[in-house]
Amino acid sequence: MAVFSLLENLNIKANEPVLFIIAKDAMENLLETIEVYCPHLKIDNMTKIDVEKLLTTYGDCVINYHPENYHQERTTLLKNFEMLKRYGLTDDDYDS
Repeated sequence: MAVFSLLENLNIKANEPVLFIIAKDAMENLLETIEVYCPHLKIDNMTKIDVEKLLTTYGDCVINYHPENYHQERTTLLKNFEMLKRYGLTDDDYDS
């Protein structure tokens, strides 16, 4: 059965979002995680491109990881570890 037919038969709009996280909420979650796990990280001087990369990675992680214990946020930070080292992230932060 085709996806559109299945959804149409169930009266579900095919183009309606399933998951929606605004940048503000994503950034708040990341900042809370940074405060706990990466206190050396200086996010204030990050470039727009780097922040957008963090937010995009976070979106991917929300899909792939469960929300307990900051797994989504921690995975976002780990996936961007090399870039975040430019902003003060340390090897000790990575290990924690």
